[in-house]
Amino acid sequence: MDHSTSDCQLNPGEVDYEFESNEVPEPLSVVDDELVPKVGMTFTILEDAGKFYRNYAKAAGFSTRVRCTNRKGNEIKNQLITCSREGKWKSKISPTEKTNPTAGLNCPARIYIHTLKDVGAWIISKVVLDHSHLCCPSKAEMLKQHRELSMYIRRTIENNEEAGIRPSKTYQSFVAAAGGHRELNFIEKDVKNYITREVRNVSKQEDAKEFGKYLLRMKEKNQNFFFELELEEDQSIKLAFWADARSRAAFEYFGDVISFDTTYNTNRYNLVCGSFVGVNRHGQSTLLGCSLMKNEEIESFKWLFQCWLRCMGGNASKGFLTDQCASMKRALEACMPTTIYRWCIWHIKKKIPSKLNRYKGHADIEQEMSQVVWNSHNKDSFDRNWNDFLLNFGLADNKWLSDLYEDRHIWVPIYLDHHFWAGMRSTKRSESMHSFFNKYITRNSSLIQFVKQYDNCLGSREQAERESDAADFHTVIPCATKSSIEAQFQDAYTHQKFREVQAQFRGKANCITRLTNSALGYSVYEVGEQVSSSIFKKFVVTYDSVAAEVKCQCLLFESRGILCCHALSVLSFEQVSQVSPRYILERWSKKVKRRHTHIKSSHDEPLMEPRSKRFDQLVFCSQNICEFASESEELTTILHRAYDNVMAEMESLKAKRKGTSSLSHEDANLESVNELQSPPRIRTRGRPKNRLGSKLDKQIANATKKKKTKVLSEINLFDAASVVHSNSSQYQGHVMNYQFRVPAAGDNSLSV
Repeated sequence: MDHSTSDCQLNPGEVDYEFESNEVPEPLSVVDDELVPKVGMTFTILEDAGKFYRNYAKAAGFSTRVRCTNRKGNEIKNQLITCSREGKWKSKISPTEKTNPTAGLNCPARIYIHTLKDVGAWIISKVVLDHSHLCCPSKAEMLKQHRELSMYIRRTIENNEEAGIRPSKTYQSFVAAAGGHRELNFIEKDVKNYITREVRNVSKQEDAKEFGKYLLRMKEKNQNFFFELELEEDQSIKLAFWADARSRAAFEYFGDVISFDTTYNTNRYNLVCGSFVGVNRHGQSTLLGCSLMKNEEIESFKWLFQCWLRCMGGNASKGFLTDQCASMKRALEACMPTTIYRWCIWHIKKKIPSKLNRYKGHADIEQEMSQVVWNSHNKDSFDRNWNDFLLNFGLADNKWLSDLYEDRHIWVPIYLDHHFWAGMRSTKRSESMHSFFNKYITRNSSLIQFVKQYDNCLGSREQAERESDAADFHTVIPCATKSSIEAQFQDAYTHQKFREVQAQFRGKANCITRLTNSALGYSVYEVGEQVSSSIFKKFVVTYDSVAAEVKCQCLLFESRGILCCHALSVLSFEQVSQVSPRYILERWSKKVKRRHTHIKSSHDEPLMEPRSKRFDQLVFCSQNICEFASESEELTTILHRAYDNVMAEMESLKAKRKGTSSLSHEDANLESVNELQSPPRIRTRGRPKNRLGSKLDKQIANATKKKKTKVLSEINLFDAASVVHSNSSQYQGHVMNYQFRVPAAGDNSLSV
């Protein structure tokens, strides 16, 4: 056959030689002789022998595993390390049903290591280099054994996990920093496995203990940190509530209205998370406490609300928003009888489609119901409009609507807006906090992960308030009109609240004011507001010039603390230049100094092992050096040379200390002391053979070295070349050589 005309050949003119060269099968590599294991090689410790064989395996293109280890008591006598494809596992599953790959191919490659008892070293006594399969060095770095996560990579993964960054994004950041996937010696699966096995792997018992330790650590940091736990008979957590010092201080200013909501999507124990949320002077949500509950029974809510009152010094909030939970309602009425209770109107509107979909024209029903709820300006008009609504659509017998009407005093705006609600009519603020948790917390999350994210949420709320405070201090929002009243609010209110005031000043342009009655300084106005091209709404506004008091039928100021455009229109009509101080609420003021702004939100410091702490400190200190050296190639070269010298010095010191470690008073802590182990117990009869003798006894013992001389003569029989390799530090030299790679009972409650 003429190979020149074979189908496997290409026309020379069509060949991409660069591509063709990349496609040539990789020949079997020739491993450096210094890396090849040989009979007679000795090592100081067993770990060095295993590491040496792994380095050879990586260079040759395979991976290893410890096949068996023989012990005598607590001492290892010998060990067999084989190729990972040794043996052949027989599955009980039919080959037609089995889909998982297997690696066993009865590969004979192995080394056998045993101890030289009299010398205290380890020696390779058997080596088999041949394999039953092909080895590919270029693919060895993809084998699990040869993939590793450095200290830098692990610390970055841990920090990103705490920050809520997805594992895939973390991995991509490593790829971008290293310059490509090939520059990394690990894969994305390793990142995910590390998070699952190391970061998130907390047992049920340890999880509860760590949760309790977290609460105690926060209490030690600030004595104003408050927590209470209710335990079951088996000491498992039934109820928990905690609030940090900053939240307790913020309650003094922003605890007048609270939104409370619960959600199930918290952790692996299906505990109900409840968050107490208020509104600060910028109109931002602020966390004022958190709870975990095993159930949503009345007694559970009573326990929680009583804890809340104790935490806040017995001061009940004026307003409390919740969802339509009967247990919560009864618990609130029992624990806070003076608090005005309100249902979240958003939850009610959300239920309308499911409750009324079976009726013909349900869309019109929903629209008309909204009109009745929002456009009734007094209680009598709401009652009339509601009855007309039921009659028009034939809904008089609907039980859900009948029950809603019976409870109208806790959800219809006209029954509630006479009281201050800081602009809240729903529990969306609480739900927004839960949505923050839901981004980073899953059903499999531990309690420790939950409190870490709660700390992060506290920190983000604190930072948002600090940024807004700074903006209020350094900048000014220009007035939109020439009104001196607007300038009055500009000087007093925070930026966010002043923007709300400005919106009302702009809305004043759509208002037509007409005086309907006036007597003895008391005037009644009718203000028509054009809300669309064809819709006008009329509001009754009264003004008392003696008391300098203005009231509008829309109750915007009473419920939100912001003067409405109707009231502003009347004030303009009356030529009022300055409003009474009662209309400038201290709650929205940017000039009042508040104690909670000087308190940091609680945040747990990571409990790292000493090595991780030292690593983080070194990385932090080296940043300035690296930044300075990167200015020029000469400075970079100097730094690299210094790194090489330091690395060589550290390798030398590590080789001298190999097999031993020390614990000084500087490094000692409870964690390290708990890891101390007793030496292996040696069973002997009679007097110890190796007793401590005098100097003369030692001289006599040194003069008789028959056994030692015999062992040394046996070692000299080995191949002279093996003696060269007996220094284990030489084997490590190839691996340890400095390289920097850019990382592509009774009372079951606990309280404080």
